Amino acid sequence: MRLPSFSSLLLAGVLSACGARQSVPESETPAQQPAQASAPEAPATPPTAPTLRLPTTVRPTGYTVELTLDPKAETFQGVAELALDVAEPTSVIWLNGRALTVKQATLTQGGASIALTPAPGNENFLGFTLARPLAKGPASLRITYEAVASTRELEGAFRAQERGDWYLFTQFEPMGARRVFPCFDEPGFKVPWQLTMTVPAGNVAVTNTPVLSEEARPDGGRTYRFARTQPVPSYLIALGVGPFEFVQAAPSGRNKVPTRIITPKGRAAEAAYAAKVTPEILHQLEEYFGIPYPYEKLDTIAVPLFGGAMEHPGLITFNSEMLLAKESEDTPSRQRGFAGTQVHELGHQWFGNLVTLAWWDDLWLNESFASWITPRIVETWQPKWDAPVQRLQYRSYALESDSLVTARRIRQPIENAGDIRTAFDSITYGKGSAVLAMTEEWLGRDVFRRGIQRYLKAHAGGNATANDFLAALSAEAGKDVGKVLSTFLDQGGAPIVSATLDCSGKTPKVQLRQRRYLPLGSKGEAARTWNVPLCVRYGTGSTPGRACTVLETERAELLLPEAKECPAWIFPNAEGVGYYRTEVTGDALRKLLTVADKQLSRAERVTLLGDSSALAKAGALPAGDALAMAARFADDPDRQVLTASVDLLDVVDERMLSEQRRADYKRFLRETYGPRARKLGLTPRPGEDEETRLLRSTLISLAGHTGEDPKLVAESKKLTAKWLVDHKAISQDVAFAVLGMALSGASAELAPKFLEAWKKEPERKVRQQLLGALARAKDPQVAKQLLPMVLDPANDVREVMWVMYGLSQEPATRELVYGFVKENYDALAARMPEEFSSRMAMVGSAFCDVEHRKDVEAFFTPRAARTDSGPRFLSQVLEAMDLCIAQKEAQSASIDAFLTKGPVKAPAPQ
Repeated sequence: MRLPSFSSLLLAGVLSACGARQSVPESETPAQQPAQASAPEAPATPPTAPTLRLPTTVRPTGYTVELTLDPKAETFQGVAELALDVAEPTSVIWLNGRALTVKQATLTQGGASIALTPAPGNENFLGFTLARPLAKGPASLRITYEAVASTRELEGAFRAQERGDWYLFTQFEPMGARRVFPCFDEPGFKVPWQLTMTVPAGNVAVTNTPVLSEEARPDGGRTYRFARTQPVPSYLIALGVGPFEFVQAAPSGRNKVPTRIITPKGRAAEAAYAAKVTPEILHQLEEYFGIPYPYEKLDTIAVPLFGGAMEHPGLITFNSEMLLAKESEDTPSRQRGFAGTQVHELGHQWFGNLVTLAWWDDLWLNESFASWITPRIVETWQPKWDAPVQRLQYRSYALESDSLVTARRIRQPIENAGDIRTAFDSITYGKGSAVLAMTEEWLGRDVFRRGIQRYLKAHAGGNATANDFLAALSAEAGKDVGKVLSTFLDQGGAPIVSATLDCSGKTPKVQLRQRRYLPLGSKGEAARTWNVPLCVRYGTGSTPGRACTVLETERAELLLPEAKECPAWIFPNAEGVGYYRTEVTGDALRKLLTVADKQLSRAERVTLLGDSSALAKAGALPAGDALAMAARFADDPDRQVLTASVDLLDVVDERMLSEQRRADYKRFLRETYGPRARKLGLTPRPGEDEETRLLRSTLISLAGHTGEDPKLVAESKKLTAKWLVDHKAISQDVAFAVLGMALSGASAELAPKFLEAWKKEPERKVRQQLLGALARAKDPQVAKQLLPMVLDPANDVREVMWVMYGLSQEPATRELVYGFVKENYDALAARMPEEFSSRMAMVGSAFCDVEHRKDVEAFFTPRAARTDSGPRFLSQVLEAMDLCIAQKEAQSASIDAFLTKGPVKAPAPQ
């Protein structure tokens, strides 16, 4: 959104209180003495500020930045010297800056200074007009400024308290660096940085590179001067200041780079697992890429409140609870979560850091690749973790997101800042990863790997585009890979491939048809085609056969020349590697389900279940049949298959059900999952394997929290009472599930106790567990008491806002939350991080009726327009509501018939 002109504010010497603030700078000589001549007047017609991208007439060639940072202070001071290259004469310089107060600016070229005048811009840009044009060649711009260290945002520079100590961290991707430095804040500007930081006594400063020198100051503080970075874009710079502790890990990689885990004070002992596995992961990645880790050190730092992780070279940032855990409280789930994310972030050291996207429309060159490489590395490094099958769950989730007409393309054109922010979604990560996995299997793993290595070596240290990658892959494959891959990169949605077995001729064949997969109620156009690599598996005798093709038209035939008789079954997505839904209908589906347990691989069973859920949502499978299928697989001993079958429950959205049907649905969950959940119990037993420990939380949430199984709820209340005294009373494996189940079953009794405990609790993980349980309260009166905490200035909104979002999804409390947000929208938007205030329409997504849909659109449309990403997010909320309304209308009768017929366990097909 373009903000109003700030030219009138020039008279006061500032541009904007909410954007980049510029004091009128003094022109200085190279010796930094004030010039005798007065600054020139601003031209009568100010230059037009950029709206998205910077002009390329002036480019940076390097930065030297000095920062004075105090984690307790609301602001910090900086001096940035930008080495510039002028491509053509210009009388104006534009760069990025947001919420910066410019104290002084000096421009020099050829030993002479050039007077500057601030140019009116908008909240993302700093502009200067020049007394005389810059000539082609080098120049230098020095800016002294002040910036904000926020306790609201999780972007730019932000502060957080941990056990009473203050810390300062940064998060710059995608557009946060401009909040900390005046800079050219685009990925294509990839240059070296040299940082110096002065911090108060008791604090340590860290950044991407090693310390060159450390100097004590008279006030007890210290100044750290860091080594110059290799060329990196602004979004990959990172800072941290605080009373850190350092845990040394084994040197990593072929070059034995120093490796550490950096923790808040008092938490070093919790970094043991991260310190152990990080060098192991880096070794695996170096082996795959054939290129050593390209940076001088490898630190991973714990950041409170931060969501997820970020791949800065030399200083990877991690949510503190993902990274750290006491050995006695650690769980397989946390360890696998950390390790998988660390593979992703370390994969970025090649995809994104060594070779950087040229512009944000190719974000997939970062995120899709890092997501794809994760299971590829884990399957070799930790084969028991079952990464190849787990990948198929993520593929199914991506296909679900891709079913929306409002879904982005993988390679979405970037037209505004909102397009950049919304690019970080399940399409870029999940769909992109799944499409790469499909391409890898189509070409062969060796060819694909050689293509990746060719691409990385050709563009190391620079920037690249999708065409660069496709060219490298095509060169290794000996064919035009872009012809296939581009149909998935450059159009939204995904195909559904229908397969019909035809044994009428001498050679059996499969009739294939593709169209866009669309759920019930979608307004999309089904007539769309892709170039789809696919393989059909089929059963004849004791040995299954396989036939492959690339489906390039709407309809095609695939001969099965190796089949000596009519196959007993077909499955048109061998091993589930194809990025498409499959449709096998009628008698063929019955035959497939009959042999699924013995003839289909685990990966194919997971794929079949995910696609069956999609068929129900498209109206091609009655919802009651999908629930019967879920019940059939409820006792499957394979955790991955069971988890995939649970996705079939998505055909029932509680928003679709009457009170009576909701009670029947809870009964179904108790009868289907309760026996197994009760047998497992809420407390792990000595000697249990990891699969059992991972499964327990899923089952007790289904049967206990949602199904309200009385035995499980009663047991959760007893354990919770003990836990409030001794946190060891509940295993960390199930803490969120057990506490949430107890709170939802006794909200009025437990909520005050949880709130009181939260106010006193210093441990971040325990605080999150308490708030996570409160977010599952089912009592409207309790919700009414909880919601004001989001507006209370005594609370860190970044911590408590999740309670509001959680309560908005519960049928009993959603109306209350929706009214609260409407009544307090402006106050909430002012308190919440900008990234999340743009998503407040989420509180309306819990409704499934026409009246609420109209109200959500009317209320949020003008408010979403105030934010960069709000309009796209609102459009997806509204589309999801439309689909729920259509699903409710089409499938309610089938759901009602299934839920009211008595025993719910469905027999296996005969």
